[in-house]
Amino acid sequence: MEIYQSNAHIREVFSEELFYALMTQCCCFEEKAMKSTAAINQLEHFFESLHMSSETYGFSAFLTQPILLYGAGNLGKKLYACLAENNIQPISFIDRNAGLCSAPAPVFVPDAEELRPYRETAIVILAGLFGRTQDVAIRKILQKTGFTHIYALHEIDWNAIESRAFLSHMFIGSYDPINLPRDEQQIRAAYELFSTEEERDFFLAALTAYHAHDVTRFPLPLPMEGQYLAADVPEQMDYRRLIDCGAYDGDTLRSILQSGREIEAYAAFEPQGDLCTGIQTYVQQQTEIREAHILPLGASDCYEQLRFTDVADGRSAAKADPAGASVLQCVPLDGVLHGFRPTMLKMDIEGMEPRALAGAAEMIRQHRPQLAICVYHDISHLWSIPLQIKELYEGYRLYIRNYQFMGLETVVYAVP
Repeated sequence: MEIYQSNAHIREVFSEELFYALMTQCCCFEEKAMKSTAAINQLEHFFESLHMSSETYGFSAFLTQPILLYGAGNLGKKLYACLAENNIQPISFIDRNAGLCSAPAPVFVPDAEELRPYRETAIVILAGLFGRTQDVAIRKILQKTGFTHIYALHEIDWNAIESRAFLSHMFIGSYDPINLPRDEQQIRAAYELFSTEEERDFFLAALTAYHAHDVTRFPLPLPMEGQYLAADVPEQMDYRRLIDCGAYDGDTLRSILQSGREIEAYAAFEPQGDLCTGIQTYVQQQTEIREAHILPLGASDCYEQLRFTDVADGRSAAKADPAGASVLQCVPLDGVLHGFRPTMLKMDIEGMEPRALAGAAEMIRQHRPQLAICVYHDISHLWSIPLQIKELYEGYRLYIRNYQFMGLETVVYAVP
C-alpha cells in the first residue's frame, strides 16, 4: 500500500484534474467535520445551560407607564386577567371592532378621543397571535394615530411577573421545562434527525426559550401564509390526496388550492360540525376535487368520546379538556377511509398529534404519505414527534419550520 505523504507527492502521481478533484473532496470532508464538531459543541452548551440560572428583565420597565391592550379577544382577556393578578391594571383595550367586543375594561377603536391622553406615554401590548404581515399592519395603524411604544407578546420577557399560567395557555402544554435534563437522551436523538444547521439552531433556540420562560429568545418566524406549503423545503410536496386533521374552517385547503397546487381527493377531520358545513360548501365549488370526505370527528388512537372546550385563539377551534362542555367522537385513521391512499397527511389538533399518529400507523407504513405535523402544542412534542415519525417509517427525511412568533405554528415535515 502506497502512502501519500504530501500534496506535492499526490500531484506527482495523479493528473491535474484528479488532483483538484481529490483536494475538493478532502475540503468537503473537512468542512463537514467542522460543522459536525460545531453542532456537537452547540448541543453540549445547551445541556450545560440547563443547570444555570437565567436573568429576568424586561416587563418591570413598563410598570411606571399606563398599559393598553390591543385586541379584546380571548387571548387579550386572558392577558388582562394575568396582569390584574400581578397588580398591574391595564387602562383599556384597543380593537378595531370595539363596538362588538365584550371585555373586562373599556374597549376603544385606535383613533378614539378617549385614548388621546395616552398616545405618547402608554405601552401598547399586541394581545393576540398576529403573524408577521398582521403585526406590521397593526403597528402602522397605531403609529398613524400617535402611539409610539408598541410591543408584541414575543418582544416582552414575561419572567418579571408570575405569568406561567398565561404562557402555558399559549404553548407549553402540560410539560414542565424543569424536566429537560431528564429527557436529554431523547432530545439528543431528535436533534440528530435534522440535517441542516438552521434546523438544529431553531430546535435548540426553541428549547432554550422554553427552559428560560423567555419568549424573546425564539427566532424570527417564516411568513404565516406559507404554512403547509413548505416552499423552502427541498422536496416536491404532493397534496393530490390530502387528509386534513384539524381542518378548522378549511383554511389549509384554501391556501393550497390558491397556491396553484392540485388536490383530487380530500378528507377533513374537524370535530366541530358547524365548521364542517362551511368546508362542505367550499369543496362542492371546487370541481377539481373528485373525492371528498368531510367528517365531524376528531383523530385519536382508538374509538372514544372526549370532552372538548371551544376556544377562540388564533386558528384553533377546540381543545381536549376533561372539564369541557362538548363531547365529541374521535376515531383512529386506520379504522376509517379504507382505500383512500393519502399522499399527504396534515395534523394540527391541539396536542392530540402523538395519539393520532399512533392511530394512523398502518396507513403511514403502507402508503408512506408525506407528513405535516404540528409540534408546538406541548414542549415535549418538539422531540417526541420526530422520533415517533422515524419509528413509523425509518426512511422519512425530516424538516422543521416555524411560522409564528414565540415558537407557535411550528411544523415538522416528513418526506419519504
